[in-house]
Amino acid sequence: AWLDDELMQKIAAEHNLAETAFLVREGAVWRIRWFTPTTEVPLCGHATLASAYVLFELYKEPVERLDFICKSGPLSVTREGGRLWLDFPAVVPSE
Repeated sequence: AWLDDELMQKIAAEHNLAETAFLVREGAVWRIRWFTPTTEVPLCGHATLASAYVLFELYKEPVERLDFICKSGPLSVTREGGRLWLDFPAVVPSE
């Protein structure tokens, strides 16, 4: 279960980094949220890659692909050798 939104915001403010990622496992997927020191953001690629690295390397996830769900939709990070690849959503430009 998620920490309280206010607590996640306070933790992000205390860390004082560009974004702080929070994860919750739901079966085979991970729910992910990101907070700046002042607000929650809908999408953050570098914090997603960093989270995947932690899951692969420190928690030894026994898979080659991690699936994340965020407020902006699904994301996946694939491990190929020593590299991580983020399937970042494409936005179709509008006039």
